[in-house]
Amino acid sequence: MPRIKNQPERGTETMRETATELESLLRDISYWIKKKGRDALSSVKITLPQFQVLQLVYFGEAVNVKDLSHLTGLAASTVSEMVDRLVELAYVTKTQNVLDKRQVVLKCTKQGASIIRKVIRQRIQSVQEVTKTMQPGAADCLVAMLTEFVELCK
Repeated sequence: MPRIKNQPERGTETMRETATELESLLRDISYWIKKKGRDALSSVKITLPQFQVLQLVYFGEAVNVKDLSHLTGLAASTVSEMVDRLVELAYVTKTQNVLDKRQVVLKCTKQGASIIRKVIRQRIQSVQEVTKTMQPGAADCLVAMLTEFVELCK
């Protein structure tokens, strides 16, 4: 977003206060969205950590236990147990890597993808309920600002 003309320079203290407030707001939003997702999981026999692992596999951020362990910060043995449970529930498949037989490749099944989509739909519906009560144009402005923020974080 371009700088607004005649906008005064912000001091370091003001920027720190803004960053502190923004971090707190983003944390609150993240918690709220995760809670809405957990509500959608209530009908499925899957724990929140298992769902987080399923999500990483679904979005292609992790293709093996080592990746999952690194991304979650959990021990490989813990992640392996979670993956085994997801395989048992038919949400994930494990296959040998054709290039390296020592590696196991994880893939999300149709059933696993269905759970992810269900949770995302629930979250979107919850966000929609809130944004429809906002002032006209406010939600679009929020999307534009958060889009810029995300791009700057990359």
